[in-house]
Amino acid sequence: MPTRQAEGSSLAAPANTVASSIMARLFVVTIILWCFATQARAQIQLETAGSAVKQANGKTSTRREATGKPASADPCDFGVVVTTGDEFTLQTTGLTIFQYKKTVIPIPGWGLNDLIFARIRATIPAGVSVLRIPYNPAKFPPHDESKDTLKDRLFRDLNAELAEYMRQVAKGTNCRHYIQILNSISPIGSSNYTVRGFGILNQDVVLGRRIFLYALAFIRIFDGRDFSVVRQSSALINVHHSLAVQRLLGRLLGGPYRELPAESFPTRPEDAADNPVLRDSVRAMLTESLDKTLPLMLGLQRAARDSDAR
Repeated sequence: MPTRQAEGSSLAAPANTVASSIMARLFVVTIILWCFATQARAQIQLETAGSAVKQANGKTSTRREATGKPASADPCDFGVVVTTGDEFTLQTTGLTIFQYKKTVIPIPGWGLNDLIFARIRATIPAGVSVLRIPYNPAKFPPHDESKDTLKDRLFRDLNAELAEYMRQVAKGTNCRHYIQILNSISPIGSSNYTVRGFGILNQDVVLGRRIFLYALAFIRIFDGRDFSVVRQSSALINVHHSLAVQRLLGRLLGGPYRELPAESFPTRPEDAADNPVLRDSVRAMLTESLDKTLPLMLGLQRAARDSDAR
């Protein structure tokens, strides 16, 4: 007859076997679940990577399609439009209307448009996006004011015209602000004559000739939402006085200019385009005026305002 200790041992053996079997099954189930979880994570990573590659390819395609086009779907901080043109004016005035003469010659080799954009890019802080917008003057013929009636001039909404003009120029772009650099216009002293943009003036007076080289640019900044004019000013070297004050102080022109020797006026108009002294002097005045005026226009300070521009 078996003892009680033997009976206890025989009963404990099946219990230990059952426990070991359960633990083994749990271990197998755990291994299977771990395998499924690992496979699922791997699948998710593959799908995520595939999605990222597709998005990158899509962006690359979009950028490639946009290469060479002025329009951009991506928003930018500043869009820049240079409408000064590559022209240089030789102008002679005197005591009578018969002495008046004006000749305009092309100067594409002077690189004024590239210089203007470079000065804007240098003024705007790094990290702020700047988009250069090509400008084709043939698509935007100048406004002929001689055909305006008195009624048109009295009720003309210049701000609306400027907004619509820039809206058309910047069509297809998406910028928070737009900067336009154009030619400025200035009267010559107290006379009825004016000068515009870049050129050289020969004042043929009784006591002799006086020669003046000038570089007159104008800056407008537009709001990119409604194309309203936010700020505008002539590009000035003396930024501490408005043009009105400078004229009261006896300045001949409203903007950068310098007097040259009498022999500086070209004998033939076409010679001006190949004259390095005229080219470098215009570039120097334009650079200095933009470098002094643009920070005021783009910062918290207000630059002197003037409306003599086209």
